[in-house]
Amino acid sequence: MPAIYIRNGPNKGMYFKIEDEVLGVGRDDSEDIQIFDQGVSRKHAEIFRVGEMYFIRDLGSKNGTYVNGEKISEELLRAGDVIRIGSAVLSFEEHIPQDGELVAKRLGGEEPSPADLGATGIFRLDEPNIEDTFEPESPTQESKDLQVLYDVVRTISESSDPKVLMEKVLQFAVEAVDGDQGYIFIKDPDKKELVLEASFEKAGKKKPSVSRGIIKRVIKSKRGLLISDAMNDDRFRENASVVMKNIRSVICAPLVALDRLNGVIYISRASLAYSFAEEDLDLITTIAIQTGIALQSIYSTQQQHNLFLNTVKTLVHAIEMRDPKERGFAKEVANFATAIAFTLGLKKEEIQRIQLAALLHNLGRIALSDNEIHTKPKTKKDRIEYKQAIM
Repeated sequence: MPAIYIRNGPNKGMYFKIEDEVLGVGRDDSEDIQIFDQGVSRKHAEIFRVGEMYFIRDLGSKNGTYVNGEKISEELLRAGDVIRIGSAVLSFEEHIPQDGELVAKRLGGEEPSPADLGATGIFRLDEPNIEDTFEPESPTQESKDLQVLYDVVRTISESSDPKVLMEKVLQFAVEAVDGDQGYIFIKDPDKKELVLEASFEKAGKKKPSVSRGIIKRVIKSKRGLLISDAMNDDRFRENASVVMKNIRSVICAPLVALDRLNGVIYISRASLAYSFAEEDLDLITTIAIQTGIALQSIYSTQQQHNLFLNTVKTLVHAIEMRDPKERGFAKEVANFATAIAFTLGLKKEEIQRIQLAALLHNLGRIALSDNEIHTKPKTKKDRIEYKQAIM
């Protein structure tokens, strides 16, 4: 018979036998499996059976239900799957070993009564002890950070436009650390200076103040920087931009890929009562690393595409040089085709392919002799032969 195996807490190593069609899991005392944990909702999740298969479903809990480290809404349970609800770590097992110990009605705290022993009832988990669990001290915050990183990675995988990518990632980053404003500055390869490419400001917040001194320090070290109170920080309190702009708590992290600095992400908060912490710096630095790598990949792809496109244009130009009347014709066709594709709302990749096809539509003329190029076909048969030669 399937069972839930307890992997942490005072009852680590024990089993909870699944006998009902649906088992409720949560903090409420009416739940079949009750977990005493502030990170667990009153009605958190349920385990239910469909035929011979067992599923777990999150019931809209505040902190989520995780199976094998992934946040789920509903998931098929397989033998050995690790379930995390709040700080409770459980696993789903297809059967109880012969030497396995069954869970009593009440775990941790009160001794179960004889009538309760062996019954399908309440699983109570004491406050987690760092010595008997591999969970971090703040699982709720960790789960939030993991969700932010998941959203960032998903955005990176779905975005080929650097502007869209930066705007979405920046919003995730500012909201994750409860900042007031955030900015992404990108290094302009031509001007050799940073240019503002994305910004996000929470509603009702004052216009930001950005310190050049802080940004310069991050660029020089290529390392993330946390300033809890810039006005009282020995490194910056004499900096004119910090003093005059009354800059307070700041996180600034470099966007680096392959040891190449692409820019920085800068997040500020005005209130000293809620200054940034080291955990916030770690999260933003991780986001910056992923974003820096993604931007470098996009820029490299764009450079390769532009190089290829320039090669095609050079080839087309060489073909058109043989007939002065044709000069610029392929470019005009490409511009018209691209405009139509854009108006139709096609994807960027599709528009690029249409532009390329339009530029190369007359490529077959390269196989014609100068005499064939300058001799216009007179009859239908000549026109057909001419088109066949081009194709």
